[in-house]
Amino acid sequence: MQADGDSTRSGAISSGVGLDPQPILLVGSQRSGTTWLYKMFSQHPQVASAEEPRHIWIRGNAYRPDDRLTEADANPKIIARIHRAFAKLQAEQGKPRLMEKTPSNCLRVPFLRAVFPQAKILLVLRDGRSVVRSTADIQKRKGKLSIAIHRAANTPLHEWPAQAGRAADVLQRRLLGKPLPIWGPRPPGWREWVGHDHPDVVRAKQWSATILAAYRDAQMLIEQAEERGEEPNVLIFRYEDLVANPAPTMSRILEFTGLPDEGMIDRFAGSVDQERFAKRQDANTDAQLERMRPHMEPALLELGYTW
Repeated sequence: MQADGDSTRSGAISSGVGLDPQPILLVGSQRSGTTWLYKMFSQHPQVASAEEPRHIWIRGNAYRPDDRLTEADANPKIIARIHRAFAKLQAEQGKPRLMEKTPSNCLRVPFLRAVFPQAKILLVLRDGRSVVRSTADIQKRKGKLSIAIHRAANTPLHEWPAQAGRAADVLQRRLLGKPLPIWGPRPPGWREWVGHDHPDVVRAKQWSATILAAYRDAQMLIEQAEERGEEPNVLIFRYEDLVANPAPTMSRILEFTGLPDEGMIDRFAGSVDQERFAKRQDANTDAQLERMRPHMEPALLELGYTW
């Protein structure tokens, strides 16, 4: 548990590394390749990295019933607290650029822009049929208790109960051998689905609501930038393109973020295992696809996929 004081500010100053005004924010639904991309970025010599620091993003908003946040939720005090936390993290690693990935940020794109107006937002899309299959496998593992405990331990004292509750739920389910009712981002309405809809349907609704929120918000930011005659600070790309054409896709990403190559394109291309990445979609049964189709097909079509 941490007190939310000025120690984070002094840590950033003493290191000589200031907070990156253009952090790279990797946004994508759970099981959409964000961890893979994160690991590649974390090897870049100029990048300080943070893997799923959810406890930082929800400071001041920890007791919300879902993960949706907008610009209205980013008041000056909350923005300052988030900046101090990331400044400390970046200072500890002593690198000039900052990047992070948090899947629930799919539901917070306007909030991210309010907190970091110049951020470079990378939105990765993946066919939802692969996402839900992979999510089902993760749910059977009942969650990682270590992650829940880490988030609780790094949360300000007055918000600690919100994280402690999640850690306690994960622990209870592991002890009882019960799967998680939902894993990943919690879009508005999620409590109405869990315990009522079939688990396949819950996962289908979760993915659709999560990725459509991110996609529509990102498109809005792109349109607003173009209306002002500016280059958008949002890049949308597909996981499938990363797998099929890793080198040119990563080259495009690096150009957008302003990072030098530093061997990253070759490392990324060498990490692709197309056979393994192709398995998820094919693992769904006909019955599962039939249950999920009404809840997923409209989102797939809007994102440019076909059923």
